Amino acid sequence: MNEALGKRKKRRHKQSLILWNEDINNLIENKKEAYLQYLTTRSETDKLEYKSLVAIVNRETRKNKRQCWETFVSRIEHDLHGRQINAYKIIRNLNGTEKDNLGLNPIDEHT
Repeated sequence: MNEALGKRKKRRHKQSLILWNEDINNLIENKKEAYLQYLTTRSETDKLEYKSLVAIVNRETRKNKRQCWETFVSRIEHDLHGRQINAYKIIRNLNGTEKDNLGLNPIDEHT
């Protein structure tokens, strides 16, 4: 079975940006409550309320992601020694394709 699919290399867990905070958690809880309210009543006002909360949650998460990315980049710019190699690796992986990120080794037809 490994011959047909190839083997995937195990990858280390990448350190991700901190995107989740208490404000976003509260907004998501409010959105869930509005959704449950809409499911029970099926009224247009509850539907509009739910849709507006969905838009607010999406806006705030995008804003938080952007802010986390900017702080990460500013830390890299001001660090003179340690993270320059890591910054190059991150930028290189941003432009890579999905196949490259999986680390698959294709098998030749003659093997």
